[in-house]
Amino acid sequence: MGRPAPGSVPIEDIVRGEYRNYQIYTLMDRAIPYLQDGLKPGQRRILFTLYKNQSKGLIKVTAATGLVLTLHPHGPPSIESTIVNLAQDYTFSNNYPLLEKKGYFGERMETAPAAGRYIECRLGGLARYLLFDDMNQVEMAPNYDETVEEPVALLPKLPIMLLNGAEGIGTGFSSVIPSFHHADICDSLIRFVETGRTKRLKPFVRHYTAPIGVEKGHFVFPMVVEQKKDKIVITELPRNYDAAKIYRLLARLIEQDVIKDFIDSSVGNDVHIELVFKKGRRPSLGEARERIHASTSLTPNYTLISERGVRIFKRPEEILEIFAGQRIGVVRRRHELKARDLKERIRRNKEVVRFIKEKEYEAAVKARDRKAFVLHLAKRKYAFGERLADMPIHRMTRDEVRRLEAAVKEDGAAMVAHRRIAGSDALVRGKVVEELREVRGKLDEWLRAPSPRAGAGKKAPARKSKARGARRAPAKKAKARGRRA
Repeated sequence: MGRPAPGSVPIEDIVRGEYRNYQIYTLMDRAIPYLQDGLKPGQRRILFTLYKNQSKGLIKVTAATGLVLTLHPHGPPSIESTIVNLAQDYTFSNNYPLLEKKGYFGERMETAPAAGRYIECRLGGLARYLLFDDMNQVEMAPNYDETVEEPVALLPKLPIMLLNGAEGIGTGFSSVIPSFHHADICDSLIRFVETGRTKRLKPFVRHYTAPIGVEKGHFVFPMVVEQKKDKIVITELPRNYDAAKIYRLLARLIEQDVIKDFIDSSVGNDVHIELVFKKGRRPSLGEARERIHASTSLTPNYTLISERGVRIFKRPEEILEIFAGQRIGVVRRRHELKARDLKERIRRNKEVVRFIKEKEYEAAVKARDRKAFVLHLAKRKYAFGERLADMPIHRMTRDEVRRLEAAVKEDGAAMVAHRRIAGSDALVRGKVVEELREVRGKLDEWLRAPSPRAGAGKKAPARKSKARGARRAPAKKAKARGRRA
């Protein structure tokens, strides 16, 4: 090969540059959660769209998908599947689902949801409480075609990726974040705000009843086999196990002559699979656990998108340290904005009092039109002339003056209090701790509240056992084996 012509660019440089652009795009716009709020762009766009359309109540998932398409350029299937994922509440889906659902969104043993045209969703109460209290501080940016604006990142009260866990894979990077209990997160944040040190987090999966093991940096999720009366029963399944996967495992055990049959009576998040043994060959519980066992592991990879690009953390506590600093800034700015808004309201109310006391409304009768009256008010140094020009006559009374003067006094005291908090690091930190304790109480209450059975409204399909035929059936037929009570 000869030398490239003068002014030309080698093909390797072009490919490398285009690959890098594609890598950045897949990471930043699709695959990896953001450090600031713990959400992927698709999730954020769905939540923001449903926040703006709360008045619609429950809407079909397909309709919600259509609304989100104005912000998300990657097509309906990706949006619809993300909506379903945000609403699912069975074990190993979401500890704290951000969408409320109606219809069949999947359950632990049968994770496939119904079609989007048959199921409904809306913004959940948890999402409203955790994500949307400080929208006046959220930075907005044009969407992909610059027709509307969307948030760059939300400002949640707790890091969402640690509450529900997160997984994503992009070009060159992946993220695997386990889920944690809100109480542990709140306690760790409070301790860091007060002392500068975090508490160690332990993984938590709502409804999962087995202890989560830790082995050389891996989290292990074991199967649980228990004896209930005179029966040996599987009462817990590892992570990523559904009906199809456990049936394949049990089919192999049937083929190996370890068990004769099984009866699956699982409902919702409660696993109950009775193991049936041949007559005279029933093992002890210890022997059964030794021969019938399974587990899966999760290797954490705390990769997130920050303002500086991709960041990889070693421990979840490092994420909490950054998040605590962010919350301190948000709470300080919250009080600064409240003080600013109160100052503006005081100024406006003082102008109304002056307008009434000096009987400026009498000039309206002499004015040629509304525009002339507004110009008259501007010459009189009124900043809110447009508003005053539209003030109804029934408000121009001494009672209104007394009410507004009392409001000015009350707002003045509140403005001083907000300024005092915003100007004191100790008071801001105290407010952050107060908020975290409130969040913990709210989520404690939410966890204690009874929840509807997962998959309510869908009857589990009956599966009748034919043990002899099952032993000869190929592994892909395992789903048909066993009885489903």
